[in-house]
Amino acid sequence: MKLQSFQVGWLSFAGMSSSVLWNGEKYPIEWQEVSEGKWSAENAAGRFELTLERDGEAIVLRPAMHLSGNVEEFSLRILEFPELHPDHLTCGGQRMGRGKLFQLPAEEATTFVAYYTCVLTKDGQNVLLSTPLEQTYQNRFAGSVEGTTLSQFVHEYMEHNNALRDVQLDPIRVEAGNAFELLNAYGERSVKVKRDFQQPLYYGWNSWDYYRWTITEDEVLRNARFIANDPVLRKHIRRIIVDDGWQYCYGEWDANPYFPHGMKWLAEQITALGFEPGLWFAPAIIEPHARIAQLDYDMLARSEGGQPCLIYECMRRVGFVLDPTVPKTRKWLTELFDRYAGMGYKYFKLDFLGIDAEAPRYSDPTVPRVDLLRLLLSAVQEGVAGRSVLLGCNYPYSNGNGFVEAVRVGADIHALWKAIKRNTASVATMFWANKRLWLNDPDFAVVRSLETSDDPEMMRLKPLYPFVTPEATFIPDQEMALGGDHVWEMEVLLAIDIMAAGAINLSDNLPRLNERGLQMLRKVVSAASGETGIPLDLFSSQLPAYWLQKVGNAQRLLVINWTDQAQEFPLDWKAYGGKPDSVRNFWTDQIMPATLSVSLEPHHSWFVEF
Repeated sequence: MKLQSFQVGWLSFAGMSSSVLWNGEKYPIEWQEVSEGKWSAENAAGRFELTLERDGEAIVLRPAMHLSGNVEEFSLRILEFPELHPDHLTCGGQRMGRGKLFQLPAEEATTFVAYYTCVLTKDGQNVLLSTPLEQTYQNRFAGSVEGTTLSQFVHEYMEHNNALRDVQLDPIRVEAGNAFELLNAYGERSVKVKRDFQQPLYYGWNSWDYYRWTITEDEVLRNARFIANDPVLRKHIRRIIVDDGWQYCYGEWDANPYFPHGMKWLAEQITALGFEPGLWFAPAIIEPHARIAQLDYDMLARSEGGQPCLIYECMRRVGFVLDPTVPKTRKWLTELFDRYAGMGYKYFKLDFLGIDAEAPRYSDPTVPRVDLLRLLLSAVQEGVAGRSVLLGCNYPYSNGNGFVEAVRVGADIHALWKAIKRNTASVATMFWANKRLWLNDPDFAVVRSLETSDDPEMMRLKPLYPFVTPEATFIPDQEMALGGDHVWEMEVLLAIDIMAAGAINLSDNLPRLNERGLQMLRKVVSAASGETGIPLDLFSSQLPAYWLQKVGNAQRLLVINWTDQAQEFPLDWKAYGGKPDSVRNFWTDQIMPATLSVSLEPHHSWFVEF
């Protein structure tokens, strides 16, 4: 039987092909059936095997390969579809901020990549293609969208500069059905470490989104004391987290002059106020003026030519990355985190974690790229020794749920409408992981806007100036400030944070907020954390407009107008469990009749409980 004869749901394998890119040359893979459910092929790159199993209604493809030599460049494509015509495409992101939704016909042509999960929807029928979350080798789905056509849709395994030879690759699972149920089942299969999410969640305050690199120990303590004196916030905010800006540089993790008393003293002050202190690290990055970069370059990952090279770049800052295959590197990391856990820091935000696998060469070429971060985080865990909670930021989900207790799923948010829109697909597509693998962190819950803050400094910070080049003309977009324009846009952001039902970290200059802004934050942190909110139109929209959340015996319904025009939104109460007599506005506590539709102005939302 040919592979092309299979069909799952609406997805037919007719026209499917396979190929391998090996050291710069592409070779077709011509499968020959050797027994029922088993195929093999051979070409200049090596010998390839494929087994097909059935698991209920799903089919599972298990590929293996035996390469002819070492890998400089490698891409194995078991599934290549030249053309498909779905109505909708839901792409799982590799890490935070990478989830994407495409409603066809697409407004403009674009390429896409999807990791771990990819849902193809046609005529309301969903087909989920997936590979295990905890990967053995890097793999992904990719293709192009133009008009009504999904072209060159492939699944590929990738490796670079690795001593691969005989390898059993991650299986590809293809199944049809209710996509919410399929993704929840995928989440259950992905759990390797069982965690207890029944306890009340710890919320926090983080310095980054308002202060960025201007943070000082005085401002940290001013916000901490403000929370401690607020009758509502102090009941729910348990952590004070100092983000980027406290250290001398990446790789020199000691206090800079903005923290004159040092980080141990600050931890003691935060603890004395009744909070758990937290601290930000970019553990994989070494800036050029750090001593490691100058003296211990044997700890650094290498270029194609074998020399330490600058891999990291963000906001025009550059850096080397550590090579975790070197025992000296792992020892340094363990000692670093042992030192700070010993100071009393109970929470570490670990950032830019995905960067560690992006260098061309590492000391031990037999270590697959997906294992590099696992080596690094194992060293961090050894140093923490159970004394602190770890949040993975820019954490590739392929490392599974055994290393960190919380994971950022949203990109950097800011109090900006375009950031809220950009972030929502990533939060929505990861609903199945929250309180199952880890706590989803949608990024900061911020409320500052012209209507919620009396802060004269709110619009002063201009973070995009580093991108202005000497020859540039005036660029209006580079004048972006980090304060919001309208309170109703902040209501959308905060409602999505509640629907995410995971980590909540405030990140405003709290003493500068007015009573309206403070009251909104009090409502957010004191709201019961329910089940993860379900984006009901996830598989049929460009951005989910309808969200439903169970909270004990009650429910919350969120409707969002993402457009720039006023719109009428029908309410399908049957889909929400039945029409109640009345609903309660989350923000105002006003009791209102349950209507069959709701009218919303641009960028507004309707957030109710019933």
